[in-house]
Amino acid sequence: MGEANILVNPLHSSVVDRLDPQFAEIYTKYQAPRLQADQVTYEEYNADRSKYTFQIAPGPYPEVGNIKIYKVPVSGPEGEIDVQVFFPTEEAVAKGGLKNKDGKLPAHVDYHGGGFVIGNLQTDESWCRQTCQAVGCIILNVDYRMAPEYAHPIPLTDSWTALKWTFAHAEELRIDISRVSVGGLSAGAQLSAVLALLARDEPGMPKLVLQILTVPAVDARFIPLEGPCDPSVPYESYLKNEFAPCLPLNRLRWFYNLWLGTDMGKQSPFPSKVTTFFPKLPFSDFLSYGLFGTLTPATELRRKIAQNFRASPILATSHANLAPAYLHVAGVDTLTSEGIAYHEVLQKAGTPSTLKVYEGCGHPFGHWDGQLEKAKEYVQDTISALKQAYMV
Repeated sequence: MGEANILVNPLHSSVVDRLDPQFAEIYTKYQAPRLQADQVTYEEYNADRSKYTFQIAPGPYPEVGNIKIYKVPVSGPEGEIDVQVFFPTEEAVAKGGLKNKDGKLPAHVDYHGGGFVIGNLQTDESWCRQTCQAVGCIILNVDYRMAPEYAHPIPLTDSWTALKWTFAHAEELRIDISRVSVGGLSAGAQLSAVLALLARDEPGMPKLVLQILTVPAVDARFIPLEGPCDPSVPYESYLKNEFAPCLPLNRLRWFYNLWLGTDMGKQSPFPSKVTTFFPKLPFSDFLSYGLFGTLTPATELRRKIAQNFRASPILATSHANLAPAYLHVAGVDTLTSEGIAYHEVLQKAGTPSTLKVYEGCGHPFGHWDGQLEKAKEYVQDTISALKQAYMV
């Protein structure tokens, strides 16, 4: 067997019989022969990101009417992020029939996945293009800053700024502010879930019409700094799918350690800036984040961060009166149980929520619509959900 055919990450015996045969075939062809980012140090990964991050069976890239990138100022620390805006063709607008009497279109704000560590504007580009044209709506693709250089809560504060920027510039972009939705995959779904909570409580912000949460991470409390999960964890998939393809527990732990930290309280250079975004966050919570150089032991610091809804949206005080949710969950994923649990929490609170489990699929299945039939189904499911949410 040639070196190129050696499977560095073969399917684990604990999951192989539960996987969709097509998913397993694609994984074995593209991912199994290669190291993943979590299997090297962050420094090694960062030196050559393309070696460890690559697209697998991406879907089509249809032409759209126009694409423009806006530079959006952000704080905490000061900087700017890119927001890529996709505008549909006139034909797509006419076919979609979603333009209101003022000539404005609905808009979806997308946040890519990647564990808050990897990903960029290209990550969701295929989905953004397809959805823009199929729905006849505007899509905003947000390039928030990522860990570890910009650890929690910076990806969230950037994302919140992008959502507020969308409403502030709605007239310029010709967006109907009564029909704005948010969504994302994995880390992007976590951000979207938190944004839906923040938007509900933001005075004067129009109500979001939909939150699309795909393979969401909604509870950061139980991923250990090292080693396996405690057998008493409330999420069965952490144990049952510990060796799931693409997002095994080890990879999830790698992401969380970079996103939420493992060190004793590091002093932030921008504590005053964070309070600008979250003025209602108690001073004690800022101490728990380590933003003022507290010397809280790492496990205690991490525990306090994880107990705040900004890291664990399932812990919000209330899940009532939120935008309707559509949760898309992979059946063979460390996060399967979290997604199902969040759906149940939303329903219990009276927030409309639809759940679909794509059986036999691993975490990133939604990006594989160039070949995977269940990924093609997923794309059509999201398109249908947006069309329904945007009906005038």
